[in-house]
Amino acid sequence: MTSQNNLLRLWKSHNAKFVMALLLIIFTAYSLFLAFNLQPGIIPDEPAHIAFSKHFSTTIGIPPDTFETYKWGWYIEQNPFLFYWLNGRYLNIINLVAPQASDQEILVTLRVINTLYALGTLIFCYLLSKEVLQHRWWQILPVFLLTNTLMFVFLSAGVNYDNLANIFSMASLYFLVRVLKGKRFVSNSLMWIFLIGLGTLTKYTILPLALAMTITWVIHMIIRRRTIFPLKFSGWKTVMLFIVFLLVLVGNVLIYGVNILQYQSITPPCREILLEAQCEISPYEKRSEAIANNPKMTVEESIAEGFPSPQRYAAVDWVKNMLLRTFGMIGHKSFFPLTLITYYQVLVYGILVLGLVNLLHWRKIPYIPIVLLLISAFYAAVLLYQNYQSELLYDFQHIAMQGRYIFPIIGLLYILLAYLIKLTPSKLFKWLVLIFVVCLFLLGGPIVILRGYDTIFSSWFVS
Repeated sequence: MTSQNNLLRLWKSHNAKFVMALLLIIFTAYSLFLAFNLQPGIIPDEPAHIAFSKHFSTTIGIPPDTFETYKWGWYIEQNPFLFYWLNGRYLNIINLVAPQASDQEILVTLRVINTLYALGTLIFCYLLSKEVLQHRWWQILPVFLLTNTLMFVFLSAGVNYDNLANIFSMASLYFLVRVLKGKRFVSNSLMWIFLIGLGTLTKYTILPLALAMTITWVIHMIIRRRTIFPLKFSGWKTVMLFIVFLLVLVGNVLIYGVNILQYQSITPPCREILLEAQCEISPYEKRSEAIANNPKMTVEESIAEGFPSPQRYAAVDWVKNMLLRTFGMIGHKSFFPLTLITYYQVLVYGILVLGLVNLLHWRKIPYIPIVLLLISAFYAAVLLYQNYQSELLYDFQHIAMQGRYIFPIIGLLYILLAYLIKLTPSKLFKWLVLIFVVCLFLLGGPIVILRGYDTIFSSWFVS
C-alpha cells in the first residue's frame, strides 16, 4: 500500500513531465523507424547533402568547389557551411571506428544524428514554452503539436540542414526570452547571439529571424537600460561565451559581410563565384531556362493573366499551400493530406479571428507574447514575400515553396497558439477548441503513415 501511495504521489507531482517524456519517446521511435527504413533520396535534397558532407570529410577546413558539389546547383564558396563541416567530422569518426561501413550504414548514422537535432528542437520548444505558459499541461501542448506535424517528423529522419538550423533557431529564441524576462542579461544575450549565429552559418534563410531577434534585443536594451547597465560579468564562463560569440561573429562577417561588400548580395549569384560552364550544369539553372519568366512578371501582369492578387495569394493560396507542405510530406516523393486540409484552414482562420479579438485588448496581454508574435509575423512576412516573388518568376507553380521553411518559428507559433487558447475566457469554447486541435493533429500526425502504409507509403520504404 505504501509503494502504491508513493507511486501516486510521484505521478501527481511529475505527471506532466512523464507525459512530456512519453511524447519524446514516441517521436524518437517514429523518427528512427523512418531513418532506418526510408529509401535513399526521398528526404528533401538528401543526396546533395550527403555528397557535400563526404566532400567536407576530405579536409579539416573548408574544401574548394568541385564537379561533385556544383553539379547539384549549390556551391561552397561564400555560403554557410556548418552543417556539412560537422557531417564531415562525423564521417571522419565513422571512418576511424568502422572503416568498412557501407554507404547505407553511413546514411543511417547521419540520419540518426539528424533525429537527435530534431529531438533537441523539441526540448528547447518545451523550455521556451515553460518560459511563456504558466501551466504545466499547457506547456507540453506545443511539443505535442510539433511531434504531430507530419513534415517535421518526416524531415527529422533525413540528412538535411534544416534540422540543425531548427534547433539553433529554437534554442536562440529560448535564451532571448530569458533576456526579455530579466534573467542574467549578459550570459543569456551571448547565448542567443551565439546560437542564432550558428544558425546563420548553417542556412542563410535564418537571417530574417536573426534580424527580428536583434531588433527586439536592441529595443529591449534601450527600454530597460536602467536595470541592465552597468553590465554584470560573472566569471570565466562569460569570458568563454564571449570568445565563442566573437568566433561565430567573425564567421558570419566573412560570409555575409564580404558578400554584401563585394557582391552587393546576401548570397551572390552562381556566375559571380563559378565559371559560366560550371553554372550551366546546375539543375536550377536548367529549370530557370526552361520555365522561368525572363523578365519576371509584374504584379499587374500576373493579375491580367488570371493569377491571384497579392492579397488573395497571402490570405488564401499561400496559407493553403503552406499547410499542405507542413502537414503533408514533400521531398523527392510527396503526400498531401487533402482530406484534412480544410480543417487545418479552419483552424488557421479561426485562430486569426480569435487572435485579433484578443489583440483589441492588447494592454491585458503580457509583454513577451506580443514580442514573440511580432518576431513570428516578421519572419512569416519575409517568407511570404520570397514565395510571392518566386511565383511571379515561375507562373505560380509553387516552386521553392516548402513548409519546412517555416520551421525555424513553428515551435514559437505553436506556443502562441497554446497561449491564445488558454487566454480564451469561455471555458466551454476553450475546451472545444482544444479538443478540435488535439484530434486534428492526432489524425494528421505520423499515424497517417501507419494508416496508409499498404496503399500509399509502402514504396517509400526499403523492402
